[in-house]
Amino acid sequence: MRSSALRPPGSPGSLPRVRGVRANSGLSLIEIVVALSVLVVAASIFCQTLISTARMRHLNRENALAADAARVTLERMRNEPFLEIYRDYNEDPKDDPGGNGTGPGNRFEVAGLQPLDDAPQGKVGSIVFPTMAVQVSAPAGGGGKKFGGVSLGSPPVTEWHLREDVVDAGLGMPRDLNGNNVIDTADHSKDYLVLPVRVRIEWKSTTGARRFELITQLGDFRLEEEAP
Repeated sequence: MRSSALRPPGSPGSLPRVRGVRANSGLSLIEIVVALSVLVVAASIFCQTLISTARMRHLNRENALAADAARVTLERMRNEPFLEIYRDYNEDPKDDPGGNGTGPGNRFEVAGLQPLDDAPQGKVGSIVFPTMAVQVSAPAGGGGKKFGGVSLGSPPVTEWHLREDVVDAGLGMPRDLNGNNVIDTADHSKDYLVLPVRVRIEWKSTTGARRFELITQLGDFRLEEEAP
């Protein structure tokens, strides 16, 4: 009996030849494109993660600088004689205890932080009290105009007063500052017992304008000596 496997190809009764597919025939163009797309997406996600991490690290550093500057500013204020704090650190240099312009003032710089374009004096830090700008008459002989030898009076002068009737919910105002249980409209820059204060730092960051605030109140805790 003859086997058909011994018959030459193409002869009658021979089996047809089946072409085998090579296992390692290589990647198709579509497979290469898909693989490259996955690599590009993965690389993009990795780069965005690196950028976000670097940005967050930079923001955390700026926040730390602002917080440390606010804390140092408050410590400096606490080291001043209590009833001189307001006059040393308010907006008006004319009432500084040591003379006109001798106090630190209400603006300060913070190394490492860039001020905003419209920052007063080009400084990032400010100190805010419950103050109010008040127009008062200038002292006699203050250079008022004269007409026909008669003085027409001196122009008013702007002064910054520490007021109990200032409305500022963040500072807990209005409130009694000198302990007489009355909220009035007088200037308490020399007789306050409680001094609300806001230390504000505003700067320009890579993400835009940023702000840090520290709000507290300073108090005079002098102990009265007992009478002998």
